[in-house]
Amino acid sequence: MATLEDIGKNFSDFQPQGDDGIVRIVQNWGNELIKQIQNNLRANNSKASGNLMQQIQGDVTTPPTGYNLSIKMLDYYKWIEEGRPPTKTSTKSNPSLQKSIEEWIVNKGIQTRTTKNQSREATVKSLAYVIARKIHQKGTKAKPFLSPALNKVTTEVLAQRISKYIVETLTT
Repeated sequence: MATLEDIGKNFSDFQPQGDDGIVRIVQNWGNELIKQIQNNLRANNSKASGNLMQQIQGDVTTPPTGYNLSIKMLDYYKWIEEGRPPTKTSTKSNPSLQKSIEEWIVNKGIQTRTTKNQSREATVKSLAYVIARKIHQKGTKAKPFLSPALNKVTTEVLAQRISKYIVETLTT
């Protein structure tokens, strides 16, 4: 049985920055969170989210003040998570939306009807314009995937795992 003196000595010897056990706990928790985010994207059946789902990455860093977990994903995650309201601007004033839709059409391999007078590139531009115009007029519906994942894979669970690890480390 450990005495208070033993625990106090172990505590003074405990150097969390030099202990990769906590890093592993944070990484495992981050992997669980990423898996849940991906499951939520799949469940939302969002056609635009395949590339997003594949590009999600976790990165654990250990600054002097503790541990940080960064979840990195493509910028358009926010439009899926929160939706997008209709705007008063035209598609001409926001060419980046149309350009990203053009890339999406090409990446998804969406077939467009070409004619003798129109190239594939021109029909992709035309389709992207129509989609962008519709998004500007109607907006998009929110399909939350990130906040439900954080509700399921809670930081409370992470804190409990780290607490348990520290107690086990100090009492052995």
